[in-house]
Amino acid sequence: MTARPQDATPGEAAHDLLEVRDLGVEFTAPDGSALHAVRGVSFTLRRGETLAVVGESGSGKSTTALALTRMLPGTGRVSTGSVLLDGQDLAAASDQELRAVRGARIGMIFQDPMTALNPVLTVGRHLDEVLRAHGSWKKHGRRRDRATRRTRAVELLDRVGIPEPHRRIDDHPHQFSGGQRQRILIAMALAGEPDILLADEPTTALDATVQEQILTLLADLNRETGTALVLITHNMGVVARSCARVLVMYGGTVVEDGPTAEVLTRPRHPYTAGLLAAVPRLSAPSGTRLTGIPGSPPDLTLLGDGCAFAERCTLVEDRCRTAVPPLVALTDGVRAACLPAAERTEPLPAPAPPVRIDRPATGAVVLEADGLRKTYKRRGVRGRGFTALDGVSLTLAEGETLGIVGESGSGKSTLARVLAHAHPSDGGTVRLHGQDVTRPARRELHAVRWQIQMVFQDPYASLNPRMTVGQIVAEPLIAFGLGDREEREHRVAELLRLAGLDPAVADRHPRSFSGGQRQRIGIARALAPEPSVLICDEPVSALDVSVQAQIVGLLTDLQRDLGLALVFIAHDLAVVRQVSHRIAVMHQGRIVESGGADDICENPQDPYTRALLAAAPEPVPVQHTLRKIEVPA
Repeated sequence: MTARPQDATPGEAAHDLLEVRDLGVEFTAPDGSALHAVRGVSFTLRRGETLAVVGESGSGKSTTALALTRMLPGTGRVSTGSVLLDGQDLAAASDQELRAVRGARIGMIFQDPMTALNPVLTVGRHLDEVLRAHGSWKKHGRRRDRATRRTRAVELLDRVGIPEPHRRIDDHPHQFSGGQRQRILIAMALAGEPDILLADEPTTALDATVQEQILTLLADLNRETGTALVLITHNMGVVARSCARVLVMYGGTVVEDGPTAEVLTRPRHPYTAGLLAAVPRLSAPSGTRLTGIPGSPPDLTLLGDGCAFAERCTLVEDRCRTAVPPLVALTDGVRAACLPAAERTEPLPAPAPPVRIDRPATGAVVLEADGLRKTYKRRGVRGRGFTALDGVSLTLAEGETLGIVGESGSGKSTLARVLAHAHPSDGGTVRLHGQDVTRPARRELHAVRWQIQMVFQDPYASLNPRMTVGQIVAEPLIAFGLGDREEREHRVAELLRLAGLDPAVADRHPRSFSGGQRQRIGIARALAPEPSVLICDEPVSALDVSVQAQIVGLLTDLQRDLGLALVFIAHDLAVVRQVSHRIAVMHQGRIVESGGADDICENPQDPYTRALLAAAPEPVPVQHTLRKIEVPA
């Protein structure tokens, strides 16, 4: 893969900074067999270049990035190939040589800042540790005292946009927002003034406006410092907005690569086309069904001799199952590993236009909220505390989906917990089927929680790892005293089928399932007591686009078949528009705008809504630089 750096002048020669040749990574399975997580990956990276690596979970993206500096977990090892950094082979380098590269020449930005930052250390301590280990003066054999390192740490925090860095440097990670914590990780990665930044899903769980700010920051750093960027993501909108080239991985191999504009507008590999078809579009009207890729990613322990994508491919032929297709050069700088595609003279046909769902008319009002208020007291701080809800009112009808959007801290999740009676409100009323259930007695509370169930954001944290799937799904039935043991077993099997799972998996534990399958288990558990209202709190934010499409389609089908009323909370406006009848926009604990989903997205009235829409990424390559999004106070 070659490309002139974005900031290079015409005619200027670009230097290959990193060259990866035939990289292979193996893990040793518990039975002693070898699991080939990455197979034959090759690419080059030039100074100042921006490269995106995309694909579903398990495709080998993060493993490839970690293998570049041999930071593989557990039994992982580089089994084949070379990683040349300015001619030095990191795959064969000693531990001492690698210590001189990690942080100093190749910096890493991890996905989850809360797990990457030590909660007992201040931000200043984090940066001081990195500066002592990898500070730029170490390259020149000079020493810097603690005061100088602190000054440099303040400069780094200021560079990444942390307000009042001289004061915030002594704060702990929990005192920062999610976007600010991600900026701190970027500051730590920049401390050694590296030549390459590896960013592993740096914006996955961030709101659209914060995501835009992080991408703008990375683009500015790339332009001003010439640092090459490798961005690992499954968000095609992020790729279109921030990267010059893209590398698509599936089953541990590269299936397509080339200039971003070519790959995203004229995909040659069926897998790339499937990923693009699954991306929600903000321009698609309400009630549009997302198109997912059928099937699931392959089990790397069971890969045969043919193409890993054969069982999910629309162009599959008999020869695809017997030979691994090579990555061959096509046109316009694109390479693809597909036997049928290599023989085509034109790109794959464009995906079919979005299909509108025939949604039945909504029924009577099921849930009403009027003037809800909720304030959280700050420990050890006198005063009014933090107002999470400030007079929120809404209605929800049978068979209707109400989308709730807004940034982190806007009150979305607090509203969900107050409606579900997980947290008490400080004011206002809640009515369920016309009955006031604002402060129900213990027996009434039992019935309310029966009628209002939740699907949580993190399918990994919301399922008890010690319980089987059958026990997890049956838990609400036992809690509410529904049915005897035999009836519960039948109900569990029925629920698993409704959620698109084989009832035979009831005896397995959550660790045996993918993220999308775990979310299906969470949905089956929420449906167990036959609720009237299902509250989905960011149910697809951490999922790949293809899995996201499957989960959104599942919720839509369940609503149609069961007449459920849905509250769908998310920060992705494109998903919210397609799944919702109406949208309510929250900002600082209030609903600042509400109305029909199409009306809100096509004719927003509030400045905050317009800012959210402007920040929403679309998988359309753009020539201009990232724009700064101003969010109203």
